[in-house]
This record gives sequence, structure tokens and C-alpha cells, in this order.
Amino acid sequence: MAAVFAASGAAAQEGWYGAVDLGYHWPDSLEATSSNNAANGAPYQWDFNQEDDWAGFARLGYQLNDNWRIELEVGYRSGDIESVRGGSNQAVVGLCTPGVTRTAAAPACGSPDGDVSAWTVMGNVIYDILPGSALNPFVGAGVGVNHVKMDVLGQFSNVPGTVTAANAQQNLTIDDSDTAFAYQLIAGLAWKATDQLSVDLTYRYLGGSDLDFTSTGSLASGLQPGVFSGDYRDQSVTLGLRYL
Repeated sequence: MAAVFAASGAAAQEGWYGAVDLGYHWPDSLEATSSNNAANGAPYQWDFNQEDDWAGFARLGYQLNDNWRIELEVGYRSGDIESVRGGSNQAVVGLCTPGVTRTAAAPACGSPDGDVSAWTVMGNVIYDILPGSALNPFVGAGVGVNHVKMDVLGQFSNVPGTVTAANAQQNLTIDDSDTAFAYQLIAGLAWKATDQLSVDLTYRYLGGSDLDFTSTGSLASGLQPGVFSGDYRDQSVTLGLRYL
């Protein structure tokens, strides 16, 4: 290890670079609150849970000097909806598989349909800690915008009051997108393969302001939560190539 970190070539070059990163991301639950109240007089408070999935990033940057670089980054994250659930204090606990008639003999709820995708555009500032070494740790931060598209279709898991043939199956549809301020924290390790080519192992933590998604209940006189508001948070690890 001492030999690796002691091995140093010429000082880091200045100039433009391009990079691509591919990897894995695990989104946090999107904790959302509705604009309309449920039957108990309180808003719906549901967690929209996504499955872990792949993530990709493209970066265009400029190496200012040995330690500092700046870059413009475009990122994409996707994930199927795993569940939509609230606490036991909710008038309606969450969403189930649409179009399924549940009975005492077949009470299984199942998962709603849909997915959530996020496009980010970020301006990053990166600090290279050991720019002259073959292995170079780096840290950074970025600010920008996050455009999130939510597509969800599910059946209300329980309908308060008397269940009739007309309201036994009420579905909720969310097909909306919103854009909000976003920030990210970055840490990683770069391996200098050549003077111009580096391999980056990068961790990103993404957060930001609340996003709004309009929902529509299938029964006009039935359950209508209105607009759900919550913030999108995500963690990702990627492996990428950066060419100076």
C-alpha cells in the first residue's frame, strides 16, 4: 500500500474531461402527505416504496488544477413500485393490486402497479485528495434539479364505511411528474489507469425539496386524496470511466 500511494507521476493535467458511470441505487421510501383529508379527518400519510434498480450518469467536467475539478452531471434512476403503505392509524392503510376482489377466504392484498423514475441535472465540485497517486480518494458536492415521474395504479386496501357493489373496488391513479431543487454528496476512489484515463468508484447521496404528485380516485364521489407531497432521497454506487 505504501508503494502504491508513493507512486506518483506528473502533476494532474488541466483541461476538459468526459465520463460515464453505471451502477446500482437504492431509493429511500418517498414519505408523502396528501392535500385532502381521509375519513378520519387527517391527511393520508403513505410511504411509496420502490425496488432497488440500476442508475446511470454522464458527466462533462473541467480539471482546474491538481486538486479541484468542476462538472455538469446528468443522471437517471428508475425503480418499480414495491408497495404503498401507511401506518395503522390511517383511515386507508395503502394501495393493493388493482382489480382484485378480496374476501375472507382470499384476503391477500398484493402490490400496486407502477414505477418511479428520476432525471437529475447537477453541477458538482470535486476535490481530489491525492491527485499524484495511482489511487486517489475524492469528495464533492453538487446542486441542481431533480425531475421525478410517478406512475402508480392501485386499489385502496380498505374503504371506510359500508361497502357496496359500487364502491367495493376503488382505484387510485397517480400519473404525474414534478421538478424540484436537489443536492447530492459525493465520495469515491479513482484509479489512474493512464495519464488520461481514470476508473471512478463513486457513492452519491441525493436529497432535495418536496415534489407534488396529483392523484385521481376512480369513483368521483369516493376517496380522493388529492395531491401527494414528499421529498425524493436516494443512494447509489457506480463504476465509471473518466477520460481527460
